[in-house]
Amino acid sequence: MNLAENLVRIVTALDAKGIRYALIGGMAMAMRGVQRATLDLDFILLSDDLDESDAILHSMGYDCAFRSANVTHYQGRNIALGRVDFLHAFRPATLGMLERAQRLPLTSECSIPVVHLEDLIGLKIQAACNDPSRRIGDWNDIHLLVSHAGLTGQSLDWELLGDYLAIFDQSHQLPTLQQLHGAPQQA
Repeated sequence: MNLAENLVRIVTALDAKGIRYALIGGMAMAMRGVQRATLDLDFILLSDDLDESDAILHSMGYDCAFRSANVTHYQGRNIALGRVDFLHAFRPATLGMLERAQRLPLTSECSIPVVHLEDLIGLKIQAACNDPSRRIGDWNDIHLLVSHAGLTGQSLDWELLGDYLAIFDQSHQLPTLQQLHGAPQQA
């Protein structure tokens, strides 16, 4: 399975149809400068585009393995296609993530919208809090993302991060994240 090749194929097809989406998950971490092993492709997708994206993925060899109001999981009919997951954007927070996404170069001919670093961290906070089995891995990812931002001189929107932490009753983590980043701690 070649995730990068699959990613280019999917991005090209979604862009051709004007689908509103952004990359999240492990590949988004890599696009933001933090390498981590991943076995799937994760996107946030405008809920209004679900039917059209479903037709696109089906035509590319994927079958819908699961769909709820919040997520859709696709599995390739061929193992080389791997798994593709979509988080449905319809709430203000996820719609904001789509609006803030930045297009980053994937190859010399292809670029992809990637959620902002703060939004990626927010999704990791949500995952860590919603699934205890992911807690250690997701907090590790959060620490790597924040540390990398500090080491590379990237500022972070601490108010937005504070909002994400507060939603999941994790506000006590803010000083630790600020320390990892090297940012002045807020009172």
